[in-house]
Amino acid sequence: MTTVAVAALASALATCSGPVPPTVDRPLVRAPDMHSISFGIEDVADPEQDWDAVRQRLEAVNANAVTLAAGRPEFVAFDWDAHPETAAESGRDHLAHAIAETARGPGDEPRLVDLVIDALIPRWIENEPSVAGVAEDGSRSRYTPSASAVHHGPVGKRYLELVGELARRYQPDQITFTELKFDDETFGDDDAALYREMTGAHDWPRLPDGSINEEAPEIADWRSRVLADFLDRAGDVLDDVAAETGKRPTLAMDVLINWEDPEAGRPEAGLSYPLLAEHADRLVLWAYLASDNRTAAELETVAAALADADAPADGFTMSVGLWDHRAGPRGRISPQDMAGAVRAVQAHGITSVNVTPYDLMSDAYWAALSDVWTELPPTSPSPESSPAGSSPAESQ
Repeated sequence: MTTVAVAALASALATCSGPVPPTVDRPLVRAPDMHSISFGIEDVADPEQDWDAVRQRLEAVNANAVTLAAGRPEFVAFDWDAHPETAAESGRDHLAHAIAETARGPGDEPRLVDLVIDALIPRWIENEPSVAGVAEDGSRSRYTPSASAVHHGPVGKRYLELVGELARRYQPDQITFTELKFDDETFGDDDAALYREMTGAHDWPRLPDGSINEEAPEIADWRSRVLADFLDRAGDVLDDVAAETGKRPTLAMDVLINWEDPEAGRPEAGLSYPLLAEHADRLVLWAYLASDNRTAAELETVAAALADADAPADGFTMSVGLWDHRAGPRGRISPQDMAGAVRAVQAHGITSVNVTPYDLMSDAYWAALSDVWTELPPTSPSPESSPAGSSPAESQ
């Protein structure tokens, strides 16, 4: 969500009030096949959202999961006591309301609930530039933190606080990080010190002219290790919550697709699939055809390669994105291309599929998706789930 959109949403919410819905003590649910629809924070926190229409849409396409944006560390869809300045609307828990409206399907069948943390921090950087990533030329990122701010700094600490808050407060089935990746802005003095500490090297890899070799595999490996270490700490937070509640959400992370070498991931962005798969429970691949100028046939090739990889297919989710910014701010791929992408993914054993975002889906998209998702995959209580206040061992 853009900074402008966040500001507009905050303004709209200022005129809306209402009670905070109770958080339901729900069991964790799992499903071997997952049909998910993503809702951005503009959907979750929309004071005029037609939730009856949302439920009808979800039922029509046999969706057994919802992916709900919880917000960014600096702007969340609930009243966060520890950081009240981040609330989209003081005194109102939009996220609890969205969960209550979508977490049950036909016949009261439970849907999986995935809560998404957006790692971008433009407002934080504007107020505190020192947490921003720095490029080789000294320019600072407007949106992404430095590696050190994530690894041992205030940004990583806030991410972990948010993980714990979501896990305790809502007991979701999954918590997913999105936009947690590095671009070319990991070269500030703080990151240089972290690179030396973690690698034992005395300096960045350099080209003959003395400039940093930004494409060096050592840098890519280091970036991926920074994120792997962070995921370990996030997993520890979820373990601590599970000790209290008996419920541990799956930890997932959005990742870019490597169209040429699907199994490798994108280590230059800190997204080495083999490494991250050891530290996250699930990787969510951005299958955004228009953004990468790709076709459904090329996506099928990626899915086939992943199916043949060492990592189990049930550790991947393919997220089919509708965006096509070449056609304007609300440009999107065709309903046929969306359906073709979903079919391409499912043809090779990747049974967890997400379609995003809800607010770009018109009647034609819902109709096309209903032709692909013709059955509702069953969900069931997770064996990890137990009554709140007891440990998994006590519930066996």
